Amino acid sequence: MKNKFVIIVMLLCGLAVNVFGQEESVVQDQQEISRLTLNPEVPLVGRSLELTYNPAGGPLEGKTDLVGIVYMYNFYRWEIGDVQLKQEGKLWKGTFEMPENCAFVAFKFQSTFTLQPDTTDNNGDKGFMFIPKDATGNYLPGRYLAWGVFRMPSLGEGTGSYFTGNYKEISDDAIMLWIDQEAKHYPQYGRLFFGVMKSALRKIHGDNASRGIAHLLKVMENQENLTENEYMEISHTYRYDLKNKEKADSLDQVILKLFPRGGLARFNRSLIMNTVPAEEYFVAADQFRKDFPIAEWRKNPDSRGFVYGNFYRELATRYYKAGDYGKLEEILPEMSMVMLNDVFRKSVEFAIRKTPTPAETFVDISKKFIDQMIVKVGDGSYMQGMQYSPRQAEDLARLWLYYYIGVHAQVAEKSGRYEEAVNSMNLIEEDQRYLFYPAGNEAYITSLEKLGRQAEAFEAMKGAAGAGQMTPVIYDKLREYYTSLEKKPATFEAWVASLKPRSEVEKIKNKLRAKMIDIPFESFVLESHLGGKVKSAGFKKNEIVILDFWALWCAPCIAALDGMQMAVDLYADDPSVKFYFIITQDEPNKVKIDALWKKNNFHNMEVLYDANRDGKKSRDAVYKSMFPGTSGIPQKAILKNGRIRYLAEGYGGSPSGLMDEISYVVEMLKEEK
Repeated sequence: MKNKFVIIVMLLCGLAVNVFGQEESVVQDQQEISRLTLNPEVPLVGRSLELTYNPAGGPLEGKTDLVGIVYMYNFYRWEIGDVQLKQEGKLWKGTFEMPENCAFVAFKFQSTFTLQPDTTDNNGDKGFMFIPKDATGNYLPGRYLAWGVFRMPSLGEGTGSYFTGNYKEISDDAIMLWIDQEAKHYPQYGRLFFGVMKSALRKIHGDNASRGIAHLLKVMENQENLTENEYMEISHTYRYDLKNKEKADSLDQVILKLFPRGGLARFNRSLIMNTVPAEEYFVAADQFRKDFPIAEWRKNPDSRGFVYGNFYRELATRYYKAGDYGKLEEILPEMSMVMLNDVFRKSVEFAIRKTPTPAETFVDISKKFIDQMIVKVGDGSYMQGMQYSPRQAEDLARLWLYYYIGVHAQVAEKSGRYEEAVNSMNLIEEDQRYLFYPAGNEAYITSLEKLGRQAEAFEAMKGAAGAGQMTPVIYDKLREYYTSLEKKPATFEAWVASLKPRSEVEKIKNKLRAKMIDIPFESFVLESHLGGKVKSAGFKKNEIVILDFWALWCAPCIAALDGMQMAVDLYADDPSVKFYFIITQDEPNKVKIDALWKKNNFHNMEVLYDANRDGKKSRDAVYKSMFPGTSGIPQKAILKNGRIRYLAEGYGGSPSGLMDEISYVVEMLKEEK
């Protein structure tokens, strides 16, 4: 029966079996690669592979901290890994341990492990791709399939982010040829790439693929000792590819009988959990954890693992809202880093930032969250299939960990637990400590002051300033320290600027320069909250006007106002710079605006009311004229001489960072001749 996969594939292809001399073409491709050499030249599975990468002449020439990402096909399963490189003269070298069942391997190089590196090298989209051998000189099952599938990303079978957006993938004929060769040489494993064959048929034949899929399905159904995943693939094929609901339902009953604690049973129970009355939910949840323990799933993961993410997020959130921190603490060790982060954001972070709930009521459970995040930071839950390598996933998890450590420091400081706040922030390496959460920096500095550690508090202030992650409180504290200095620059602003690394400032300025524009805007006349009207025709020559579009219902807009106040204060004595805060997509409520301004001590921040467009009651006329095609706020527009020179959407979370962004753009516009 296994050989029928060969017959079916050949019938479906209807193509010649000459695959362009596969081995010869692979070797030729490898010989043409100049920037990467391997030792041995042909990778051997189960052995160490030495890589030598020469960036000369490529996109990474002159870059530092180079690393490698490796894509592997291990017995019909895609995996991704990391290669740490060490510079030796002009070359970069590293060692990679080849897995035992690796039939295909591809390398990509980039500047650091960052999630969005500025430069990558995949051999100009031709790929650094190799076909390994075993110790006896034989190729491994999966080699033909991987060689074809990897070069057709649209199949969605494992390429991840290897190729650029300009990559031209192989043809439909080519992918069918490679699948045909795999089926001919390794028919005994056809069941393992049943899904790939389906994907290829759907891509090539669209709605007309059902006949071919039906043929494949019959062969698949007759395989011996089907696993639950294979049964579920068959059921899915009947339900969605062949539109045979009755057959799919019948198969599902078979699956439930054969695998009463399997993935389908787990999924069905999760649907029931969504309908359980609130008073019965916690009992039902305990039973779910008992019947479908996540520890067992982790030993042999299946495609229905997403059920656990939804389940634990809901359960943990309910325990938090119910104040049952004991039960919440019990399930924290079962949760992944992604789950912990999601729940912490919706519970502890929301409480400290958005509610008047006393911090001391949830500080203990906040610490338990952080303790578990530290344990789980390397659990790989951020890998998201082939999107991130293990190192990249851990780096992403660590970024979130550091951010939430800052949140916990804020919670601890508000609870009067100053030593705990300091110790928490000290878990972050000093060169990264101030990069993530300005309010956490403030809590750290305040706690150091409360503990009488003034010198450390002063160094922390300088660290927050250097990172561009200050709150207005830190900024004011820093000003106080500045006045006490015996030797200091002529101005406070110049001193603060000197605390920032020049290289980082230039990097930020270069990004801002790349966003600078020069387009006209429609003139406007808007009502002012202070009375009277503001006319754009009245803006003076060379005057720089900053417009902040916001709304009372927009939380990020209101959060950003602290940074805008810092920018306003920075230019308080400069008549050539004006600020206006245009309330848009919102009816102006004078009472609420006045209350918000009074609560936050906003000053010299004139509010304007956006106008209605003709025939509409939307109060977004000026907004739409400057930001067509979007409705997102906050938005910033910087004007000069009747032209829009800079646009920016959103808020990055740092008040001083926003002030810096505005000031850098303003100063660049002032420098123009």
